[in-house]
Amino acid sequence: MGGAIALRLPALVAARHLSFDDGVYGASAVAMRAGDLPFRDVFSSQGPLFLPLVWLADLAGLRTLDAPRLLAVASGAALVAATWSAARSMSLAPSRAALAAGLVATSGSMLWVTGPLTSDGPALALAAVAVAGAFAYRHSPSTRLCLLAGACLGGALSVKSLLVGAAVPVAMSLWPRRRDLALAAVTAAVVVVATAVPWGVGAVWDQAYRYHLEAAGSRTPLANAAKVASTLGNRDLPLLVVLAAAGAAGAVRRRRAGPQAGMAAAWLVATAVVLVLEHPLWRNHVAHLVPGAALLAAAGLDRLKPTRPAVIALAVMAAVVVPYHLVHNGKVLWPAGPSGAYAAAQRDLAGLPKGAWAISDEPGLVWRAGRRTPADLVDTSVLRLDSGRITAASLARAAAEPQVCALLVWSSSRFGRLAELPPLLEGYRVTARYGGPKVLYLKQPCSAR
Repeated sequence: MGGAIALRLPALVAARHLSFDDGVYGASAVAMRAGDLPFRDVFSSQGPLFLPLVWLADLAGLRTLDAPRLLAVASGAALVAATWSAARSMSLAPSRAALAAGLVATSGSMLWVTGPLTSDGPALALAAVAVAGAFAYRHSPSTRLCLLAGACLGGALSVKSLLVGAAVPVAMSLWPRRRDLALAAVTAAVVVVATAVPWGVGAVWDQAYRYHLEAAGSRTPLANAAKVASTLGNRDLPLLVVLAAAGAAGAVRRRRAGPQAGMAAAWLVATAVVLVLEHPLWRNHVAHLVPGAALLAAAGLDRLKPTRPAVIALAVMAAVVVPYHLVHNGKVLWPAGPSGAYAAAQRDLAGLPKGAWAISDEPGLVWRAGRRTPADLVDTSVLRLDSGRITAASLARAAAEPQVCALLVWSSSRFGRLAELPPLLEGYRVTARYGGPKVLYLKQPCSAR
């Protein structure tokens, strides 16, 4: 677990935001520090449990600039621990359990959701704990483990409903005792409802669910499958190699897998089905496959005695695969600092008067500059523009608020496409251009306090 945390420390303290989501949720944490509430004030496209978890991580980190990312690091550590526990409950040898945990710890897909701040990381951690609890229940049935599996599954779905595939191994594990299965299902449902009620069920439905339905288009299973394959190839070649080796070993030995290996396979397959039917599918979602795949790979290699030719082949393969893996995941393993246009814009925003807010279609830049964004504009994604929830007129109204002193256009696919926006920015003038669509508008004068 210590190694998993160490791998994520560079992302924790990265001086710039590492993904659009990382910036959105960092900006959300800053808004919540001032007392703004999820869904009521702070726009949230994720489930109702996510921003409260971000708030807790921010509090635990003493509300420093990097504090919100503690949730990502903690999620990575929890995923590794849950994978180990699940593997041991599958009666895998300690070395194979360590292999499964190691594959999860070093997975590129997993690093991208448990280094930068994302909703996928904590949701996956909760789902993995639910599965681990269910596997442990199969060995030693107890109400405590039943409640743990149900509560964590409900928590996972309250962060990201795409993780519904985790319900399959949980249900399979509890199936022999229908009363406990029903108890776990009720517990999960209670968690889902209880996390939504404080913010208003209507607001949660509108932002976390209907919003995505507005943006959803036709399903593209073949395109999604291609994206999953390419993402795994770029970010998770070691996992694919081990999984292939496990499949080959299983074919040679013709040994029947245990029941919990079948459950891990069912988790993997159910998750894959969800992903190929999802629209839009983002690369971060591919991480959902990793825990189930790691458990299945470790199970396939369980009790396989290493031979000298196998060890030599493994060493040769590692000499090729490991450098490839490091190169393709270098941006998250050792993030670059601010430079060029990013550094210039960050300096300009940091130089605003004390208490001044800024609006941008790159909210992470505002966050890393130590500035605050209006609560409803922490997420300025393409989907919000496409759905009509953000318009040039709504941006102009927000920019007119007295505490807002800057509007930064960064992307041609977001604010840069709103040709009608500049004339609506009364009292603003262009003070810096950073190349392409990147323009900084400042209010003259700025009355923020």
